[in-house]
Amino acid sequence: MLALRISACLTLGLLLATGANAGDLPAKQVAAPPADILNGVVRLPEPAALRTNSRALVRELAFARETSASLGIWSAEVPLAVDVAGELSIAWTAPDLREWRVKLCDARGGSVELDRASELGASERNGQVLDDVLPGWLVERRDFSNAPRGEWTLRFEVASEREPSVGLCVVRTVGRAELSTWVSTLSTVADERIAVLAELRDADRRFAHASGSVVFRSQSSVERVALADDGLHEDGVAGDGLFGALVPANFTGELRAEVELAASDAHSDTASDPANDSGRDSANRPATQATNRETSHAASSAPGARTRRSALLAFPVLERRIVLDGAVVASVHDPIRLRLELGAFVLAPAAKVQLSAEVWGSDARGEPVPICWLSRMVTPSGDAHATLSLFLDARWLELARALPPFELREVRVQDPDTHVVFDVRAALPLELGELPRVFGRGTSSVAKSMLTGPVVASSTSAGAHGLGTAHSTNRALVLAHGYCSGGSIWPAADFTTPKVEFLDPNQNRTHDQFALLMAQTGAPHDSFGVVAHSQGGAAALHLLTFYTSGLDFAFGPRRIQSLATPYQGTPLASLGQFACGVNNDMTTSGAPTWLAGIPTWARAEVYYWTTSNSGSVCNFLASLFLNDPEDGTTEQARGQLPGANSMGHTVGWCHTTGMSNPASYTDHARNQQMNAFAAR
Repeated sequence: MLALRISACLTLGLLLATGANAGDLPAKQVAAPPADILNGVVRLPEPAALRTNSRALVRELAFARETSASLGIWSAEVPLAVDVAGELSIAWTAPDLREWRVKLCDARGGSVELDRASELGASERNGQVLDDVLPGWLVERRDFSNAPRGEWTLRFEVASEREPSVGLCVVRTVGRAELSTWVSTLSTVADERIAVLAELRDADRRFAHASGSVVFRSQSSVERVALADDGLHEDGVAGDGLFGALVPANFTGELRAEVELAASDAHSDTASDPANDSGRDSANRPATQATNRETSHAASSAPGARTRRSALLAFPVLERRIVLDGAVVASVHDPIRLRLELGAFVLAPAAKVQLSAEVWGSDARGEPVPICWLSRMVTPSGDAHATLSLFLDARWLELARALPPFELREVRVQDPDTHVVFDVRAALPLELGELPRVFGRGTSSVAKSMLTGPVVASSTSAGAHGLGTAHSTNRALVLAHGYCSGGSIWPAADFTTPKVEFLDPNQNRTHDQFALLMAQTGAPHDSFGVVAHSQGGAAALHLLTFYTSGLDFAFGPRRIQSLATPYQGTPLASLGQFACGVNNDMTTSGAPTWLAGIPTWARAEVYYWTTSNSGSVCNFLASLFLNDPEDGTTEQARGQLPGANSMGHTVGWCHTTGMSNPASYTDHARNQQMNAFAAR
C-alpha cells in the first residue's frame, strides 16, 4: 500500500513539474441543443424527485459506559419492531465486532442472546470482512425465518476499557411500508431555510398519524429535532402526512441526518415517537439500563406492532459565495461567438463555479422557442462586483430561427464540487445588438464546435502527429479505479500497450477533482481513452464534458468505457462513517443533480456495463440498503446512464473484492473486449 502511495505521488509530481497542471486545464464552453432543454436532460431535478427510500430501520450505534459496572462495559440499544410476521434480517457493522455481545430484550426486562432467540424462527448466521469497501470493518448478519409481530429492543454490549468505535445497525422486515425522505431545496446555503422532509407510506396510503425526529450531525454538533406536520416546516399542509424538520441554525459543512418515522398498525391509534425513545438523550446515545437478566423467552407482550423506518441522509450546507445581480451584457467576441457577461456580487474569495443558462428567443408567431443551453466552469473576474462569462455561438440563433425578444432562463450558479446552487434566476433579459459574421451564412445542422466551443490542443501536445486520427504516435489507454480504491485493480495482462494506470489510492474525490487528476495521468500523451470502474466512469464523463484534454483527441470506437458506475447514485455514498467518507457526487440526490449538467452529446460517448451477484448477496450489509439486482454497491437501475450506450447486464460478478462473487473488473473476457474497442 505504501508503495502504491509513493508511486502515485511521484507520478503526479512529475506531471506537475512538466507543466501538466490540472489548474491550467482549459474549460470548455459547453452547449446543448434545444431537445436537451425540452426533455429535461439539463434541467435541475425537483427536490422531491431526489428521495431516499427505506424499508429498513437504520441506526448509528454510539455506545455509553455502564456506570454500575466494575469492568468497562459499554452498551447501545436499537428498537426492534416487527410490523409484519415473517422473515427478519438484522445486520451490524464496526471495526471490532469480535468483542460484541447482542441480546434481544423484551418489555419486562428479560433478555436472551440473539443467536438463541428461537421465538424469531430458524436463523441463519453470516459474517463478512468488508475488505476494499470498508477497510478493516466486519459485518455480522442474522436472518430469521418467522419472526412474530411485536416489539423488542436489541442491546449491544462491549467489554472494553476504551470506548468502542461507532457502528451501524440495520433491521429489515417483510413489511412493505416505506420511508421517503429528502432535503427541501437544492440551494443548501447557510442563509436559506432548509428542511428535511419525510413521509411514511405503505402500498396504498400515507401514514398521517406517524411521528418521528431527525438527528442532525455536523463536525462539531449533534441535535435532535422533532418532525412536524403543521405546515410550518416546509411540509405542505398541516395534517397531510408530510413531515418536516428545519436544519438548526449554524449547522454548516458536511451534514448527516438520521431520519426516523414510526406509526402504529391498524390495531391502534397511537404511535411511538423516536424523538422520545426512552433511554436516549439529545446526542442519540443510549442511557444505562439494567437488562442483564437472562431469560429463555423474550417475546413482546404487546398485542400489535409499530411500523418503524429510518434512513441516513448526507448533504452539504455551504456559505453563499456568489449572487447574480441580474445584469447581462452581450458583445461580439469573435467571428462566431457572442460573449455574455453576467454581473455578480462575490461574497467570498473568488473560486471556480459552474454557470449554466438556457437561451430562449421567439419564433415568427412570437411564441417562446429554446435556442440552446450553455454551461461553463468559470472563476469570477473582478473583486466584490465581478462578471461571469458564457459564450454563445451565433449559429444556434440561426439554427433555431429565433427572433427577439431574447432572454436567459433557469440561470444557475453552482459549486462544482457539491453542486449546491448558490443562486438561480428564472429569467434574465438578453439584449443582442451586432451579431458575429457567421450569422446568416446558412447554418442547417449542429457542428461539434457548437457543442464544445473551439477545442484546441495545448502547446505541449504534438499537434502535427495527427491528434484524433490513427496517425498519432503518442496515444494511451487510461485504466482508472473508483472511489476509495486501494490501488491497482485491472489485470495487467488483459490490456495491451500503450496504457497507463490512474492511481489515487484510498481517496475521496469529487467528480471535478477526480477528472482533473485523471487528465494529469493522461497529460504526457497526445490523446487517451478511458476504461474505468465505478466512480472513475463518472469522472471521465465529467472530464470530457467540461475540460479540454487528450480525451478529446482519442481515436477509436469507444472513448469512455465504464463498469459498475453509479451514474444515478448509490445509497451507500451517504454512509459517512465508512471507507473514505461521504461522497456528495454519488448520493442518490447529488448524482442526479450532477447529471443535470451533462448533455446528451457527452453521454453518447460512454459505453457502460452493470453487474450483479448470482445466488448469495455480494455484501451482507449493503444488500439491506440496495434494491436487486445489485453488485454490493451499484444497483442495476441506478447504474443506467440515459443517452449513453448500454452494453448490458451480466450476472455472477460483484463490485469489488471480498464479496460473494468475483470482482467485476477481473472478468477477463469483458476486459479484453474493452481493450480491443478502446479509443487511444
